[in-house]
Amino acid sequence: MKYIALDIGNVCIKIDPLTACVKMGFKTIDPVLLKAELKFETGYSTEEEFCRAILATDAAKDKSVDELRAIFDSILVAPVEGMPELVASLPARGIQPVFFSDISTRHLALTRKMFPAAKFVPCGIYSFATGVMKPHEWMFRAFEGRFGKPFLYTDDRADLIDAAQKFGWKTHRFINAQELESALFS
Repeated sequence: MKYIALDIGNVCIKIDPLTACVKMGFKTIDPVLLKAELKFETGYSTEEEFCRAILATDAAKDKSVDELRAIFDSILVAPVEGMPELVASLPARGIQPVFFSDISTRHLALTRKMFPAAKFVPCGIYSFATGVMKPHEWMFRAFEGRFGKPFLYTDDRADLIDAAQKFGWKTHRFINAQELESALFS
């Protein structure tokens, strides 16, 4: 079986963290917010601890927990055009998609609801399970330990593509579904 390592943010699901930060009450992506999100996305804090950390700031103190969760969820905007169809087609074409993502448990659950082709991606390697984020070596080693080197890894971030290449992974910098399909089948 061939495996494709799929990032989620801006590959499978469009994300917009800046708009969510502003809705929370921050003027920009705030260091307190980044620290709280990092702890949540690497499994070092619970969703409740994440919410308490944000609500303790002056910027977000007037929000309720439910408002904060809705705003946090709004970071995930919609499936990237063409990706649900492409991902759904991969298993029949001999390629098993595997999520490879820095993500919180909450956003993964929402991804599975928002992204129709998630049913074709039964598993993944996630930052909340490894305790680190890409480009940390443990993320790459966790993937290799379970699936071997992927047939292809796709991500929109150049720094993560560069890191994967240092591990000897074949990569494709994600632009759109059509280019990814060409990279897979040309």
